Amino acid sequence: MVGECQLHKDIKNQSDIDLLHTTNLRLGQVDFINCLPINFPIEFGEVKINADCINDVPSNLNKMILNNEIDIAPVSSFTYLNNKDKLKPIADLCIASNGPADSVLLFSKFPIEELEGANIALSHASATSNKLLEIIFKEFLKINATFVVETIHELSLQQSNKYPAYLLIGDHALYEYSKMPRNIFIYDLGALWKKHTGLPMVFGIWVVRTDLTTTIEISSLANQLRVAKEIGLSKLFDKVVKKAQEKVLISKDFYTNYFNHLTYDFTDEYKKGLSLFENYCNLKNMVKAK
Repeated sequence: MVGECQLHKDIKNQSDIDLLHTTNLRLGQVDFINCLPINFPIEFGEVKINADCINDVPSNLNKMILNNEIDIAPVSSFTYLNNKDKLKPIADLCIASNGPADSVLLFSKFPIEELEGANIALSHASATSNKLLEIIFKEFLKINATFVVETIHELSLQQSNKYPAYLLIGDHALYEYSKMPRNIFIYDLGALWKKHTGLPMVFGIWVVRTDLTTTIEISSLANQLRVAKEIGLSKLFDKVVKKAQEKVLISKDFYTNYFNHLTYDFTDEYKKGLSLFENYCNLKNMVKAK
């Protein structure tokens, strides 16, 4: 304010600094089964973290971290690639697969090669998987289709006359899969990416806002997330599988294979896969801009 004395300014500035250090970090958590190995040890109390947890679907977490409503979160790879100036990978954690992902699935009434000219529904919950499906159709399979984002949760393909095929991810995909057996074609996007590129597919990455990367609290939380992952895949693995079955009832053997198919370590090989995905995204954007 005009005429404010220097002493008052100094006190106010120090109060702002104190508030910054006493306010908990805000950790976004994907409320899907595929993140249980990291989320469950925290929720179970096996790993103590200094953060307030906010559970949501990937698309909402993407928006929240870009709006500074949360500080750390697993975001869609596509969102990270488009916001590298605002987001930085943390804890070397990702959600990826080197082959089948098991919960990024295209459900179709027809074989995929017969979807030329079709309207295909995309998941409202994802950014990366939607982009990946477009790349697979246009760059790999050379199939022209129209893609429409819809708010589809457990919508049954048998009840839908609007779309011959639609993409579901996470728990929504697992729930739809759990209705098997049915006369439906199911395509795993992780497996299709691996088939055509020979590389793993990174669907999401744990990131932190770049303006927070130097804080001690961020470093501590990153370590806690890594510890949670190790415990979730070892000591608490049986409980993780049981928790998954409580959310979507599929066999124990399925979930054991499911978590074995997923990778949470953002290694050099997975960075190569992400880099290729980025190249395809840029190619698509260049074509679209012409």
